[in-house]
Amino acid sequence: MARRPGLVIREKRLNGIGAWLGSSSPILAEFASGDAAQRVRTFSETAPDDVTAALSFLGAIEGAAIVVHAPRGCAAAALAQKGAAAFAVTGLDQRDTIIGSGEALARTIRSLVERHRPWVVFVVGGPVVAINSDDIRSVAAELTETLGIPVLQVQTDGFRSRIAATGYDAATKVALALASAPFALGREDVVREDVVNVIALDARVGDGIATLLEPLGLRANLLPGGANAASFELAGKALLSVPFDGDAGTAFAQGLAESAGVPLLLLPPPIGLSATRAWSEAVAAATGRSARLQADHPEAERVLEGARVHVALSPALAFAAAGLVEELGGAISALTIDYLDKAHLPAAKAFADRWPEATLHVAAGQPFEIANLLSKINPDLFIGPPALAAVASQAGIAAFGVAPHRLIGAGGAEWLANKARNALANRAFAARLAGSRSSYASGWYRRSADWHIKQEVR
Repeated sequence: MARRPGLVIREKRLNGIGAWLGSSSPILAEFASGDAAQRVRTFSETAPDDVTAALSFLGAIEGAAIVVHAPRGCAAAALAQKGAAAFAVTGLDQRDTIIGSGEALARTIRSLVERHRPWVVFVVGGPVVAINSDDIRSVAAELTETLGIPVLQVQTDGFRSRIAATGYDAATKVALALASAPFALGREDVVREDVVNVIALDARVGDGIATLLEPLGLRANLLPGGANAASFELAGKALLSVPFDGDAGTAFAQGLAESAGVPLLLLPPPIGLSATRAWSEAVAAATGRSARLQADHPEAERVLEGARVHVALSPALAFAAAGLVEELGGAISALTIDYLDKAHLPAAKAFADRWPEATLHVAAGQPFEIANLLSKINPDLFIGPPALAAVASQAGIAAFGVAPHRLIGAGGAEWLANKARNALANRAFAARLAGSRSSYASGWYRRSADWHIKQEVR
């Protein structure tokens, strides 16, 4: 059987980098020159890989099933996701890796289908099967015919890319096959519905976006978070696709534009009052609606006046959240994002212009670097995922955890203002935690936070 074309990793497709610490200007100058140099970490505490990202994307689909084709430990990521999809692991051992694991894969798929009756099965491979070149594709094709439901291979390997978001691209390929299937024969009789495809991983995003679309007479079709078979069928009938988190959703929306003719509208996420107005106006214009917007929104309460804030979120959301911090009167002292690539350059340039002295930290899964950085810049407030907010609290810094769906629209601005007010008013909590023993040796704090980041030698 002919080998399927390989997946282009984010480092090559978008010149993605996963390691940087410093001001924004030098790395943006490298991008402007045409090729940002890759950096490597001589020590990495932990980091997600493309398998983790693919499981995050596909695990949110309701009624689906996932087989992690790998040794048992590789399924830990699926267990941690606690998504809507059922999952199983083939649990490969030494014998399977030597003589082949096709039978183990087929057996696991059949058992999972019998127990959960999914409408689609995704097979996510790990590093072991990628190295052994197991023929997942043939097993998937055979079971698609015998089981009567799609069994689809996801091209992950866990080691070729340092940018976990490459796994979103792998998941997008198979998800597009589901959304594009009704349009594969070039149908021209498609009747568009008053629907906007909102591409987001978290099903909770749907409620916030629906509130923004309702005044425009539009409904949200959320993909893949909380989606089911009907959601994928509806995707090709939508008026528009708008990624909420462009890092995970842009490739999927682009694919829908090519396969089903659904226009793609790339917008900063509706985080903050100004961004929310701009988002609603752009969607209204693109769908021929009258922008019946809430023009009477009060100005954001400037609860962060004079405060220096460190924000840590995924790239697309972090730059947007920085704008919300400014609306609340705060100044950005540091921004931590998982990775940086060409798609982020407009937002990154605007950030660099507004906060030229701010530290840009590119790192995924490196809390030891964040702990060191916090000890150097000592911000007044830290906003990020709960696990990193705990690191900041232990450093004696007021902090709170945030999930992206909390930040949407005017309600998101109010929510963040309340959380910030409470965190800054309760500094005694962080001060008490600061007296506890640090997770890292004192010698680490005497070094620069980028001690282990080195430019890759080609």
